Order: sequence, then C-alpha cells, then structure tokens
Amino acid sequence: FNSTPHRTAKKEEGDYLKNFVSRHTYSERDQEMGYLAIVAKGDVLIYETKLPASGALARVPENQLQFIVHQALDSLDEKIWNTTNMYMKEIDRFNNMPVSAYVTAGHIKFMLLHQLGQDENSIKQFFNDLYKLYIKVAMNPFYLKNTPINSSSFNERVKILARNHFFR
Repeated sequence: FNSTPHRTAKKEEGDYLKNFVSRHTYSERDQEMGYLAIVAKGDVLIYETKLPASGALARVPENQLQFIVHQALDSLDEKIWNTTNMYMKEIDRFNNMPVSAYVTAGHIKFMLLHQLGQDENSIKQFFNDLYKLYIKVAMNPFYLKNTPINSSSFNERVKILARNHFFR
C-alpha cells in the first residue's frame, strides 16, 4: 500500500490554497491605508473607518487621524464657496499625507486622509461610488438623517470599494 500519491495531491492542493489566499488577502502592513470620515451638517461625524494601505500612515494613532481630518474641515469650509465641483481634490496636507474631500449637494462631506501619490482618478471614482452607497443608506426609511451609520453591510462595502479603487 503506497499513500505517497495521495499525500502529494494533498500537499499540492494545500500549496494552491495557500497561494490563492496570499494573493487575495492583504498582509498586516497593508491593513491601514488611510482614514475615511463622513461628516454631516454641523460637523457631526456620522461614519469613520480605517482603509487598507501601507506606509507612514499606518504608524499614525487613530485619535491623531481624527484630529487631522477635523482640522482639514476648516480648509474645506473655505474652499466650498469657491467652486461648484463636488470633488475638492486635495484640501489639506499633514506630514505628506493629503486629505481629499467630496461634498454632496446636501452638504455631507466625505473626507479621505491617504498616502501621497494616490491616483486622483481613483480617489474621485472612489468618492463617486461612496456617494452612491451613502444615497442608498440615506434613502432607507429607517435611517435618521445626520445620525451615525452603524451598518456592517455599509462598512464592508466601503472597504471593498477601497480595495477595488486603490489596490488594482
């Protein structure tokens, strides 16, 4: 009785699965790319999350990420009055970490603290897709306007959007 071919097949299957998983997951250093905040009227934070990436941004404490984005709201408030565009591009910078913003017609602000060198088109498309997700939440009759978004489905979809736009 020779069980070697069976063991070899199991080993090859295990190697295939290990390679597949390593190609389709992100390492620990890729887990914190940036910080996304959705801010409602009156500067009320209704959603926040860390997004996948790597670099200097991964070493910034979470409370400092919040502070950087909150400070960028002042710059955003000034720039809103000078343009009719929803996408504001880079509105502020902290230690070579830009903050990009998108303002909806209802004055909901999407703010993304990200790494230097991110493609502008990817950021713009990310914000457009995020706006579509937000509209779905806002149109839900059970969602109260300007209250925190606590949906795990929304959170997962935001992270999928980030992976699709920033890790192609």
